[in-house]
Amino acid sequence: MENLFKVIELNESTKIGNLTAEAHSHVKSKKYFPIYLIDGKKMIFKPLSKTKPYTTPFFAFSEVYWSYIINKYFDQDAPRYYLATSKEIEKEQPKYFEKGVLVESLTPNDEKLINLYDFFDKHPDPLVDIKTYINYCMEFYDYTKILSSDFIKNNKEIGENLAYQILLSILRQDQNFHYENISFLENSESLTLAPPIDFEFSTPFLFPDDLERYYSEKNAYDSSIEIKDENDEVTNFCKFLESQGLLTLKNVNTKNICQIVRQYPDVVSRFIKNLERLIEDLPNIRLNDPDNYIGPLNSNSWEVGHAHYKEKDEEKARKLQKENPLINIDKESTFNRITSDVLEFSKQFCLTLKIYLISHYAGIINLEDITMKGLIDAFGIQKDVTIEDIDIKNKQIKLVKRQNNSPTNPSNK
Repeated sequence: MENLFKVIELNESTKIGNLTAEAHSHVKSKKYFPIYLIDGKKMIFKPLSKTKPYTTPFFAFSEVYWSYIINKYFDQDAPRYYLATSKEIEKEQPKYFEKGVLVESLTPNDEKLINLYDFFDKHPDPLVDIKTYINYCMEFYDYTKILSSDFIKNNKEIGENLAYQILLSILRQDQNFHYENISFLENSESLTLAPPIDFEFSTPFLFPDDLERYYSEKNAYDSSIEIKDENDEVTNFCKFLESQGLLTLKNVNTKNICQIVRQYPDVVSRFIKNLERLIEDLPNIRLNDPDNYIGPLNSNSWEVGHAHYKEKDEEKARKLQKENPLINIDKESTFNRITSDVLEFSKQFCLTLKIYLISHYAGIINLEDITMKGLIDAFGIQKDVTIEDIDIKNKQIKLVKRQNNSPTNPSNK
C-alpha cells in the first residue's frame, strides 16, 4: 500500500499564482491559496489556518485519509489530498501555517465554480430559504428542502450526486458540511456537480488532545444515525421533551438520510455496496507520521490566532497563548483510536442505511419514526433478538439473540 502520509516540500520555483476564494454568506471570508504547476498539473496548496476553529495538523491528516478512501471506494473523480509544506506561505500570509495539503485543481482550464449557496442565492426556490443560512462549524445542515427543490428534482443526475455526497459527509462524520462545501462546475453548455472536496472537520480527527470533548462529539454523532429502541429510557424521556415542544427527535442526519432513501433508493443501495467493500479493508488503512508532520498542538490554539489576526488584540492573544500551551500527544494510540472508531461507525452507518432501505421497500412511509421495536413488529420478528445485518438484495435479516448475543440462523422475512 502506498505511503499516504508522506510530506511534499513545495518549491517556490513551481509556483504559478494564487487562488482567491471568497465566501459570500453571512460569515464572510477571503482565502488565498498558492497554485503550483507539478508534473503538468495545477495543484493548490491549502494551508492550515491559524484562525479556523479547532485547527490542528490532524485537519490535514483527515483530508489525506478521507480523500484516499473516497477516491478508491466511492468516487474515482474525487481529487486526492497530500500532506505538504511551504516555507514561504507564512511570509506572504501570516495567518496561515507552513503546513497544509496539496490537491489538484477542480478547474484546470479555468472553468467556473459556483457553490450551492451562491447558486440558490442567484436562482431562488420557494422551498430553499438560503438567506438564513450561516456557516458554523460543529453544526449539522439540513438538505431536505434542497433535495425537494424543483431544480434538484428536475435534474436527476445532479440530485443523485448530491445525495451521494451527503451520505459521504455522514460517513466521515463531517461537522461542517455546509452549503458552500458543495459546488457546481458551470460552462456555457452544462452544469454538473463537482466532485467532493474539503474533509477537515471529520469527527474522528477532532480534539486529539482532549478526549473528553472528543468522545462527547463522537457519541453525539453516533446517536444521530442510530435507529432508536422504543423502550429505551433516553428515547422515552426525549419523547416527553418533544411532546412539551422542548426537543425534536427527528435530528438533521436522520431527516437527510430518510429523504435520500425515499428519493434515491438506488443511490443508497450503491453506496451500501461501496461501504461494505470499505469496511472489509478499513483495518488495513493505517495512519502513520513518517516525516513527523504532527508536532505539539492544542485544539484551542485558533483562539490565539483569532485574537491576533482578526481582533488585533495582542494582549488577549498573549493571555490565550499562556492558557492554551502546545502539548505532545501519543500519535500511535491516537492513530489506532481513529482507525477503530471509523470502522465502528462505518458498520453502524451501513446497518442503519440497510434498515431504512428495507423499510422503504416494505412500504413504510414515515421512516423518521422507525424504531427497532417497530421494525421487529413490522417484519414479524420474535422480540428476544436484535438485528445484526440485512441482505438488501435477498431481503434477508440476520438476527442475534439479545440474552447471550449468539447468532441465530438468518431469517427471511
